[in-house]
Amino acid sequence: MVQLLEESKGDLVAFRIAGHVDKNDYDVMLPLLVEKINQYGKINVYAEMQDVEDYTLKALWEDLKFDFRHAADFKKAALVGEQKWLDWLTIAASPFTTA
Repeated sequence: MVQLLEESKGDLVAFRIAGHVDKNDYDVMLPLLVEKINQYGKINVYAEMQDVEDYTLKALWEDLKFDFRHAADFKKAALVGEQKWLDWLTIAASPFTTA
Protein backbone atom coordinates (compact mmCIF):
# COMPACT_ATOMS: atom_id res chain seq x y z
CA MET A 1 0.00 0.00 0.00
CA VAL A 2 1.25 3.47 -0.89
CA GLN A 3 -0.27 6.43 0.94
CA LEU A 4 0.32 10.08 0.07
CA LEU A 5 1.18 12.08 3.20
CA GLU A 6 -0.22 15.52 3.99
CA GLU A 7 3.33 16.88 4.12
CA SER A 8 3.31 16.76 0.30
CA LYS A 9 3.41 20.40 -0.72
CA GLY A 10 5.09 22.27 -3.54
CA ASP A 11 8.04 20.31 -4.89
CA LEU A 12 7.95 17.77 -2.01
CA VAL A 13 6.17 14.46 -2.52
CA ALA A 14 5.90 12.52 0.74
CA PHE A 15 4.43 9.07 1.00
CA ARG A 16 4.29 6.02 3.23
CA ILE A 17 4.89 2.54 1.84
CA ALA A 18 3.57 -0.31 3.97
CA GLY A 19 2.36 -3.87 3.77
CA HIS A 20 1.92 -5.40 0.34
CA VAL A 21 3.11 -3.23 -2.58
CA ASP A 22 2.04 -4.05 -6.11
CA LYS A 23 1.86 -2.50 -9.57
CA ASN A 24 -1.48 -0.85 -8.76
CA ASP A 25 0.26 1.23 -6.08
CA TYR A 26 2.74 2.44 -8.67
CA ASP A 27 -0.06 3.16 -11.15
CA VAL A 28 -1.32 5.71 -8.61
CA MET A 29 2.01 7.06 -7.35
CA LEU A 30 4.02 7.48 -10.56
CA PRO A 31 1.59 9.84 -12.35
CA LEU A 32 1.68 12.09 -9.30
CA LEU A 33 5.48 12.16 -9.38
CA VAL A 34 5.47 12.91 -13.12
CA GLU A 35 2.96 15.72 -12.58
CA LYS A 36 5.20 17.29 -9.91
CA ILE A 37 8.30 16.88 -12.10
CA ASN A 38 6.51 18.58 -14.99
CA GLN A 39 5.42 21.38 -12.67
CA TYR A 40 8.69 21.98 -10.78
CA GLY A 41 11.43 20.46 -12.93
CA LYS A 42 13.17 18.76 -10.02
CA ILE A 43 11.42 17.48 -6.93
CA ASN A 44 12.15 16.22 -3.43
CA VAL A 45 10.85 12.81 -2.34
CA TYR A 46 10.32 11.48 1.16
CA ALA A 47 9.41 7.79 1.40
CA GLU A 48 8.59 6.29 4.78
CA MET A 49 8.87 2.50 4.71
CA GLN A 50 6.77 0.81 7.41
CA ASP A 51 6.38 -2.92 7.81
CA VAL A 52 6.78 -3.62 4.11
CA GLU A 53 5.79 -7.25 3.71
CA ASP A 54 6.54 -7.69 0.04
CA TYR A 55 7.01 -5.99 -3.31
CA THR A 56 5.66 -7.73 -6.37
CA LEU A 57 8.05 -8.10 -9.28
CA LYS A 58 5.79 -5.90 -11.41
CA ALA A 59 5.95 -3.14 -8.79
CA LEU A 60 9.73 -3.42 -8.61
CA TRP A 61 9.95 -3.30 -12.41
CA GLU A 62 7.78 -0.15 -12.56
CA ASP A 63 9.96 1.45 -9.88
CA LEU A 64 13.20 0.65 -11.71
CA LYS A 65 11.90 1.92 -15.07
CA PHE A 66 10.73 5.16 -13.48
CA ASP A 67 13.95 5.67 -11.53
CA PHE A 68 16.15 5.25 -14.60
CA ARG A 69 13.95 7.52 -16.72
CA HIS A 70 13.78 10.26 -14.08
CA ALA A 71 17.09 9.90 -12.24
CA ALA A 72 18.05 13.53 -12.89
CA ASP A 73 14.64 14.87 -11.81
CA PHE A 74 15.21 14.60 -8.05
CA LYS A 75 16.88 17.23 -5.87
CA LYS A 76 16.79 15.16 -2.69
CA ALA A 77 15.41 11.76 -1.82
CA ALA A 78 14.95 10.30 1.64
CA LEU A 79 14.09 6.66 2.25
CA VAL A 80 13.28 6.17 5.91
CA GLY A 81 12.88 2.80 7.55
CA GLU A 82 14.60 0.08 9.47
CA GLN A 83 14.76 -2.61 6.81
CA LYS A 84 18.31 -3.64 5.91
CA TRP A 85 17.46 -3.84 2.21
CA LEU A 86 17.04 -0.05 2.22
CA ASP A 87 20.81 0.28 2.76
CA TRP A 88 21.43 -1.96 -0.26
CA LEU A 89 18.88 -0.08 -2.36
CA THR A 90 20.46 3.28 -1.53
CA ILE A 91 23.94 2.07 -2.46
CA ALA A 92 22.71 0.42 -5.67
CA ALA A 93 20.84 3.55 -6.80
CA SER A 94 23.53 6.10 -5.99
CA PRO A 95 25.40 5.92 -9.34
CA PHE A 96 22.18 6.61 -11.23
CA THR A 97 20.91 9.77 -9.54
CA THR A 98 22.15 13.14 -8.37
CA ALA A 99 19.75 13.06 -5.38
